[in-house]
Amino acid sequence: MTRLRHLFREVHAPAALVTANGRYTLDVDPSLIDYVAFRTTMANARALGDSGKLRRACETAAAAVALWREHPLADLTTRPAEDWRTSFIQTDWIPANAFLLDKLIATEQSIAALHRLEDLDHDHPEELGFAKLRIKALNSTGRRGEIPAFYLRKYRAFRAEGDEQAADELRDFHEALRPPIPKSIHINAGNADRKPEQVEESVVPLRRLPRDIDRFVGREDILSNLDSLAIGATGEPLATIVCVTGPPGVGKTTTIGHWAHRAADRFANGAIMIDLHGFSRTPRLEATDVVDILLSAVFDFAVDRIVSPAGRMAKLTTLLSLRPALVVLDNVENFGHVQPLLDTLTSCTVILTSRRRLTPLTALHNVPSISLEPLSPAESCELLSHRMRERGQHEPEVLEALARLCDGIPLALSIVADRAATRGGLRLHTLADQLKDAETLLTIGDDGDGAGIHLQSAYSWSYNALEEAEQRMFRLLGLHPGTEMSPAALASAGAISVAAARRSLDALFSAHLIQHPGDLDRYRMHDILHRYAATLADRESDGDGPRRRLLSFYLHTAFNAHMTVYPHKPRPPMPPVEPGAMPLDFESPAAARQWCLNARSNLNALVEDSHVHGLHEYAWRIPHVTSDIYDRYGFYDDIVNGLTIAARSASATGDPVAEASTLNDLGQVHMLLGNDRTADRYLKMAYDLVLQQGDDFGRLTVLLNMARRHHHAGRKDEAITRYRDCLKLAHVVRDSGHLGTAEHRLGNALEVAGEHNTAVEHYRRALGHRRETGDTSGQMAVHTALAGVLTHLNRYDEATLHGNKALLLADEIHHLPATMKLYTVLASLAHAQLKDREALQYADHAVDLAERTHHATGQARALATLGRILAERGNSPDAREVLDRAAGLYRDRGRHVKAAELEQRIAELGKKVAGLPGTIPATRKGDEDTVAMLPPARRAGKKYTDR
Repeated sequence: MTRLRHLFREVHAPAALVTANGRYTLDVDPSLIDYVAFRTTMANARALGDSGKLRRACETAAAAVALWREHPLADLTTRPAEDWRTSFIQTDWIPANAFLLDKLIATEQSIAALHRLEDLDHDHPEELGFAKLRIKALNSTGRRGEIPAFYLRKYRAFRAEGDEQAADELRDFHEALRPPIPKSIHINAGNADRKPEQVEESVVPLRRLPRDIDRFVGREDILSNLDSLAIGATGEPLATIVCVTGPPGVGKTTTIGHWAHRAADRFANGAIMIDLHGFSRTPRLEATDVVDILLSAVFDFAVDRIVSPAGRMAKLTTLLSLRPALVVLDNVENFGHVQPLLDTLTSCTVILTSRRRLTPLTALHNVPSISLEPLSPAESCELLSHRMRERGQHEPEVLEALARLCDGIPLALSIVADRAATRGGLRLHTLADQLKDAETLLTIGDDGDGAGIHLQSAYSWSYNALEEAEQRMFRLLGLHPGTEMSPAALASAGAISVAAARRSLDALFSAHLIQHPGDLDRYRMHDILHRYAATLADRESDGDGPRRRLLSFYLHTAFNAHMTVYPHKPRPPMPPVEPGAMPLDFESPAAARQWCLNARSNLNALVEDSHVHGLHEYAWRIPHVTSDIYDRYGFYDDIVNGLTIAARSASATGDPVAEASTLNDLGQVHMLLGNDRTADRYLKMAYDLVLQQGDDFGRLTVLLNMARRHHHAGRKDEAITRYRDCLKLAHVVRDSGHLGTAEHRLGNALEVAGEHNTAVEHYRRALGHRRETGDTSGQMAVHTALAGVLTHLNRYDEATLHGNKALLLADEIHHLPATMKLYTVLASLAHAQLKDREALQYADHAVDLAERTHHATGQARALATLGRILAERGNSPDAREVLDRAAGLYRDRGRHVKAAELEQRIAELGKKVAGLPGTIPATRKGDEDTVAMLPPARRAGKKYTDR
């Protein structure tokens, strides 16, 4: 209270604190309180509005609303404060804004009202009054075409929230604003030739549409888009054509039928949907058939009165110009199928649906096109739950599994839901397991009478409509193990040119059998279509030739990528390129790395696929030419899975060198992940194999990793001895790469043992070997190590020099684990130089990268560095938490010495906190910061920064 009084005096505030009856009271003129001023000003605005002075009422209300600056009593989190805020918003703030918006619209300032509504709708999306005012403002500004979409979104939101009363009230309000529906016209054979003013009126327009489903799921964006394209701003239908395309079974007919039912009242002269059977066992309807149907159904015209098809088409053109209708032509085969009808239907609203993209229509005639995609996972689950009569509402995880298997395709979802609903004895888990078989999924719904609806029949019509070259490309897509592929890979599989592959892929894209994402050199396929294509892959007459060519393309392209990124590293011997395969070359390491990242899922799938098909010479080699690049980005799961399969395939080929190399690499990556027992087992197996073969090069490789295990386990003397033995063997083998590795790792062991100056000598020799081989990754690692040991020796300028060199190389090679270790070292260096903020930023980056790469040891190292910095700057509570996480990681991975060191440090911090509760940290001396660092602010992901 004393501080407040001093503050009032300093700023000359017209307020005072008065003590009375044991309480403090703020003595101030009420008009100076913005809440009081707000209520007074709004009372004046309402009085002006009641007296008819609308513009002044609007200005006064705007002045009142402008008093709002931030959330009221924002720094008070008590229940009374929250209750007051809720009361104020509901009883004062929302009504005041509604009053202002109403007066803005009344004074022809609807644009300003819409701008204000943008913010209000964001803060109060559930407010019915604001929804009504937006519709009113849109109507006032002439932007009526935007009303249906907004109304639909709000109406569904209210229904989803269970507020049926608000939904019904909004619907009534919306209906009241819609223009009256004109009477429809009925023409029969006796009056079809009368003048327009002589035609009889009928109150019942023609409605020949498929039955609407009882609960339509999703597609809100599609329905809104159709509204905007087919209905004008005044609410009247537009004379236009709209194409709606999508793959088989995606729900084109259902979606357009639902929209047509919803919009039917807008079309006074009727609405009709005609199935042209473009993809069906039924003969397709031609343009002349459509003309006859429209004459007969819409106008009740006796078509036999005009013999000539051209005459009937001219008659229909005339009648439609007088009485245009909504015409939906469903299941169009191609542009030529409907081209003769375009001039005849010019005056109508025409919706075309097709499995093809109808590119000539959209490109040459500027016709808008809407593409339907599969339903989202949430929408798929909603459709399944409803169609199977809520049977799966208590098993959401099974619903999600079924939705994934159906790939969001409404036809598949409906068939599966029907199976679940009609077979109550079939457990949903059992059904999900059955559908994992591609043939079962594709044929479910076939009841054996030849008329069943199932996915295979739906897809077969699209496949059979393709040309021979496109049919073969579709089969090759089924051979490809992943659902995303490049023209180059498929060209190799088919032993055709890349240009020919692109032509066939573009035709499949036009048929909605594949997708073409933003990357111009890649195509994607829905999983369920890919499974259908796989059932056709065995129709290839070339035996396993396409599969071998595909594997040859990927293996040799990955080999070229590895050679471009790591020219200094050894690689396994390659089989010859299969005739017809055309592997890619790379101009730069960046391009090579990018290809590997783009093809990662395919490369991983090919390892398993080649192993299953007995093509072991590919299965064991692919992981060996991809693991180094995966290691840069922390894809350790991919490395482990690939090398595990590779080890089995190498054993199957009877190649002990390949098997030993694979087992060694498996041991190394498991060691990096902290799976030490597994690492020991693989390294022992690898060592036994190379010992049997008398392979000194292989023995050195395995011994280096075994020595590293001693290092990780804290057995520093044993590690130094083993590394020195490796160094001797490396001189015998005379391999610069292994010499560099042995010198580097021996330096690491010596540094841990406290022999820092000796470690520096070995690091410098390692750097020379790395430069000799051109190993930039190895150079970065050695620079990082030198920066660390020189920091410990207080040689900060030299440490900074090596740290900067490592940073430059990090930008070049993009190796996440190495960059993570570098940031840890730079954090220690900055900490030693008393650069607190910089030290914490580097430590934060190191922790982030460690968590992203799932690198257990690196994660522990980064956390330990961060904890040490926090502890030495006075933030003991956060330091204990971070160090505890680091100790747990070390302990879980058998690094007991490291864990014990950290646990001792944690115990010391605990005693310090217990002995000095609530004390201010001691001041520093000399040129250090004034006080010890305050507790750093927390951010998402457990980050720490200096305040």
